[in-house]
Amino acid sequence: MHLASRGHRGVSARCRPALDLAIREAPWDNCAMRAGLVLSFAALAACGTTRAAERDDEERLPSRGDRDPFAAPADFKPVAFSVEVKGSGRAVIFIPGLGCPGMVWDDFVSHLGDDYESHVLTLSGFAGNDAISEPLSAAVRRDLTRYIRSRRLRNPIIVGHSMGGFIAYWIASYHPELVGPVIVVDAGPALSGDLDEAKALRAKWRDASDEEFTGGMRAAFMSMSGAPRKMAPVADAVIRSDRRAIGDAIYEMMRTDLTDKVKDITAPVLVIAADGYFQTRIRNQIETIPDHQMIVLPRTHHFVMYDDPAGFYKAVDKFLEEHPARSDAKG
Repeated sequence: MHLASRGHRGVSARCRPALDLAIREAPWDNCAMRAGLVLSFAALAACGTTRAAERDDEERLPSRGDRDPFAAPADFKPVAFSVEVKGSGRAVIFIPGLGCPGMVWDDFVSHLGDDYESHVLTLSGFAGNDAISEPLSAAVRRDLTRYIRSRRLRNPIIVGHSMGGFIAYWIASYHPELVGPVIVVDAGPALSGDLDEAKALRAKWRDASDEEFTGGMRAAFMSMSGAPRKMAPVADAVIRSDRRAIGDAIYEMMRTDLTDKVKDITAPVLVIAADGYFQTRIRNQIETIPDHQMIVLPRTHHFVMYDDPAGFYKAVDKFLEEHPARSDAKG
């Protein structure tokens, strides 16, 4: 599977057929394994939407009993993610994609070196972390804003891949005063699909057998990069994810559309996209971001940073050089 590959056979101009196409062209027959194709978030996140679906703000902000869901006490501990902090200096927050461990960012953290303080997240329910009952993306947005405030991180760089990129758009749109430069890897600010589709995908993961879940996940993730040695430990971690958390996260993203909100992002944004059909759709989705640039790296898959590390870090270094810290990493 390579939904964002140059060799992919056509895609409908409408969003819903993009999902149908991905499932139909799966190289296996097992239904749950076919569902693994949905995990290629590049294809889904890049699929533009023209619908004006109703949005439930209570669903997007799950802290229903919290009078101030973004309050930040000094002793705040996030429930939506675990975090590992490395180094000191300018703060960077790394958000991995669907099902993935924070280790997907190890090379990036090493590349930045000692001049940066890296806050590497692993989301709840993913890669062996305990799941939570509330909608995950919205909970990460809430907890991450609290985390930034409680740790007094001043305009941290936000880096997100896939689902992590979706969350990066969300935070930068709704809390522009909190974030510094944003780097998004192969993701757009919206998924497509109606409520029935979203419910069906959620149920498919919930009802999958152990064999179907493990086989589908491993096959899907191993095909998202041309670097199998890099992807093998990622896939090993992903299959330790809570299957309900996977399904719920897909459902939540399909029901949350940020395309009309990204115009409120004030931070500079760099999008590094995989080489494929869906780069155009990502470009169209982000066109209202006031200060953005998009780079497509040739012959790359969804895990762009694994397929062309030289090109990837060249783009990152140039972007960060153009947007130095405005002050110390902490204030």
